[in-house]
Amino acid sequence: MTTLFLALIVAFAAGFAAWRVVVRRRSADTQAARETATRTALAAARQGVAEGRAPVAAPPANANAAADVEAARATARAKAERVIAAEAARRKAAIQKAQNVARVEAERRAAEAAKAAAELASTLPANRLPRVERTTPILPRPAAAAPAPALVEKTTPLVRPAAVAPRKPVPTVLKTVEQTLVMLVDDSKMVRVKSSRLLASHGFQVVTAVDGIDALKQLENCCPDLVITDVDMPGMDGFGLVSALRGNARTQQIPLVMITSAEDRHRDEAMRLGVGLVMGKPYDEAALIAHIRGFKFFARADEPEALACA
Repeated sequence: MTTLFLALIVAFAAGFAAWRVVVRRRSADTQAARETATRTALAAARQGVAEGRAPVAAPPANANAAADVEAARATARAKAERVIAAEAARRKAAIQKAQNVARVEAERRAAEAAKAAAELASTLPANRLPRVERTTPILPRPAAAAPAPALVEKTTPLVRPAAVAPRKPVPTVLKTVEQTLVMLVDDSKMVRVKSSRLLASHGFQVVTAVDGIDALKQLENCCPDLVITDVDMPGMDGFGLVSALRGNARTQQIPLVMITSAEDRHRDEAMRLGVGLVMGKPYDEAALIAHIRGFKFFARADEPEALACA
């Protein structure tokens, strides 16, 4: 029994060894065939290049695998396109929402500014004299002439009164350039500083305001001879300020200058509201000063430095 078992083991070991030898030979043959095919293909390619023929690409080893790869690429491209389209739609919706919010906020601010302007305009007294602080005295206005005495009916014969000489016209109260107050309204601190220095260098007094609401508040205590205003300002823009000034009897005669970056677009509306001069940004400083001196402040052409009270 033991002998039989040992014989079976020996036979199994011999069969396994023989199988391994066969497998190794087959592997060696396959490898040799592959190397031979590779060398042949390389030799053919080299010969074709030497003879000037274009190299021929070897057919794909697995056509189904190539088709699968191409299908996977097409699927990936379609997915990427869907993601890009969804992102573009999301951005467009976000931009539209932001524009709607900005429009609603602008309408709300415009309504609040108009309401504030109306309230301030209604509270400004029409007959109160302005209190303006100046560095030089202003010549006083001449006293009004006394009214002519009324005729009293008497029982005695009436005596014809002597002819009354016609009253002379009251002379205009004049100001010097140094007594002229200019209000500058602009939300840009740099513009306010630059323009204030320009006006001060030509002898004018200057007060500044950051927007239309600030200007109307200051107008409760002062009455400038000229107002220079920007258009685009927070709170109340230049057109709101001009409308408030022209709608109040106390300030409706003040000359106005409007400075805007959109001169052509704002000119007609500004002129309709009563603005005397519209200038673009950056404005010509010499032209601005010349136009200020050309306003109807001048009493006589031979006194260019004498300005009438606005």
